[in-house]
Amino acid sequence: MNASKKFHISIALLSLLWLVIALISIFTGTYEIGPIDAILNPDELSKTIFLNIRIPRVLMATIAGGTLALSGAALQALFRNPLASPFTLGISGGASLGALIAIRLGLGIGILGFSMISISAFIFSILTMLFVYSVSKVGGVVATGRLLLAGVVANFLYSAVVMFIQFFSNFTESLQTMRWIMGSLDIVGFDTVWKTLIFVIPGCLLLLVSTKDMNLFGLGDDVATSLGVDVKRLERKIYFATSLAAGSVISVTGPIGFVGLIIPHILRMILGVDNRIILPCSFLLGASFLTAADTVSRTVISPVEIPVGIITAALGGIFFLWLLIRTKKEVIV
Repeated sequence: MNASKKFHISIALLSLLWLVIALISIFTGTYEIGPIDAILNPDELSKTIFLNIRIPRVLMATIAGGTLALSGAALQALFRNPLASPFTLGISGGASLGALIAIRLGLGIGILGFSMISISAFIFSILTMLFVYSVSKVGGVVATGRLLLAGVVANFLYSAVVMFIQFFSNFTESLQTMRWIMGSLDIVGFDTVWKTLIFVIPGCLLLLVSTKDMNLFGLGDDVATSLGVDVKRLERKIYFATSLAAGSVISVTGPIGFVGLIIPHILRMILGVDNRIILPCSFLLGASFLTAADTVSRTVISPVEIPVGIITAALGGIFFLWLLIRTKKEVIV
């Protein structure tokens, strides 16, 4: 199967998968109503739930899951390492610290309609990416091993500071921080969705138009340069785009882990390594995955809602445990 046919079939199937999961999510919850009643005979409560809660929540899950998976796929292509993701590179940890500082300082006001908690989380996520990037440079070249190590170190440092601040916080501040750190898609209305898209769309588009250069970059720096790729410019573009897109999502939803790690990994096992296929498919599968996880999080022990970050962490841990066992068996054979 040629690349064009594989691309179109994959996009069609994943789009259908997202549509099915999105519809199930919209019509599933504590307050149940069938599709026919919702369309033909909706009451005021049903309209409020669908238009102000369920549809915005599904859209936010789509944006967040797709963006995190797309960012993870781009970072893995850049560093030629399947462990690279916004979570492992410290972006999530930086956003958590930024949000906690805003909560602790009582910054409840907003600027141009944006919450100060989200603004602070976004700024810290960008600063973290710049810090990790600068620390990982050796002789002007980014060393992949140092980059991942710098991300792990940043996460540990941020965790220590977060725990220190929480120790001196009151009950309300601690609870608010804990809920944010666990990750949540609990939004009301479309305002948050549109504001997030302002930053997500440019970042995602920058990554999608760079897929051809990513493929050439995968052949090695020297080969890519000889074929006309400006390697340093490509690196800066991916750093900027992933920081912008992932940082804006994390600043709203909290640090939802493993989406940017497992989705590109699964797709590369199935579809190969062509980034022209992997990146757009990562967005669609990531959107479906997080939408499904969010549906489970709010229905499995309804009416109590489990933070969606717990669901994704559990599924991610199980997946990598299975992958480890599978790899071990392959080595033994």
